[in-house]
Amino acid sequence: MTATARTSRRAGGLARGWARARHRYGWLDHLVRAGVHYDRVDGGRLSAGMTYYAFYAVFALALLGFVILGHVFDTPAALREVERYLSDTFPRLDVSALLDARDTAGVIVTVGLPLTGLFWIDSMRSSVRAVWGLEQYPGNFFLRWLIDLGVLLTLGLLLSISLTLSFGAQAALAWLAGETVGAEAQSAQWTLSVVAFVLGIGVNFLLSTALLTLTPRLHLSPRRVAGPALMITIGLELLKTIGQVYFNLGAANPAYHVVAGAVGMLLFLKLLNVLILFAASHAATGHHGTVVDLTTRRPVGEPRTEVVTAPAIPTVKEDPPAETGAPETGPAETEAPETGPPESRRPARRRYDFRSRQERGGAGSRRP
Repeated sequence: MTATARTSRRAGGLARGWARARHRYGWLDHLVRAGVHYDRVDGGRLSAGMTYYAFYAVFALALLGFVILGHVFDTPAALREVERYLSDTFPRLDVSALLDARDTAGVIVTVGLPLTGLFWIDSMRSSVRAVWGLEQYPGNFFLRWLIDLGVLLTLGLLLSISLTLSFGAQAALAWLAGETVGAEAQSAQWTLSVVAFVLGIGVNFLLSTALLTLTPRLHLSPRRVAGPALMITIGLELLKTIGQVYFNLGAANPAYHVVAGAVGMLLFLKLLNVLILFAASHAATGHHGTVVDLTTRRPVGEPRTEVVTAPAIPTVKEDPPAETGAPETGPAETEAPETGPPESRRPARRRYDFRSRQERGGAGSRRP
């Protein structure tokens, strides 16, 4: 056997094994179909557009959070909670610089945030709807932007409430640990770390669900959206861990510090947007439940149909074939079933009389 034949045989065996694995494991087949769909809709280009607008929106959103918490609540604990969340979520974000600029940038961010945020929501909505094969810019221009602004405010409110609940739960557990085993005990520290991690997962899962449903204006069943949202949540944790390790390894290079913040943030947002669009592709290739486009109130994938009334075509009932050796007889004297529209029906008696006249005229056989 030649080398080419052996290579072809091995390739054929691998292909058959891969096909059997996809047939046996449904989740693997779903991942493959999601990847093919992501490539078909040009997800790489869509994620690049999302990254461009998200780069500006992240700084505006973070600065606005410091402005609100610093001037409205004016609590150091709340500022530390937001600073910790932003540092964990965006490893290369200079949180201290944003904190120092909150006193002078309040007016600027109040004007700039709606613009950068609207551009970001617009790019995300159009990209996710493109993955679903829907119209990317539905409805009127001004109404569409008004809804996008409402989505942006809802996401900000959702993030604020989630962080507040997370901070309150951790504070309550810290107080409980201090009253029981002591705040410095190893068991208390371990418990607080686990609780903080679980609460962070919950916040990210809630935001991921909102990005897959609220932003593109889709209604998905919980079973269909839970898997993709969990995929984004786990992927975000992996990105934060790998990104932190990568940037720590390059922190010793002086030239790295010149572009570390901007390039690191762009790379992180690019991978995050790829993850979001892949999760949207995973949801789009699923089969659980019915997905409804909230802009048209129609199920996704259902073709647009128009009811057209056409005249019915009357059916003709053929006489059964005569048995062999039986004498040929005329038409049966039973009434034929009424078919066709009401205006085309004729009484069975009139049809019988017509054929009787033909027989009396000497036809002797059926009319040709």
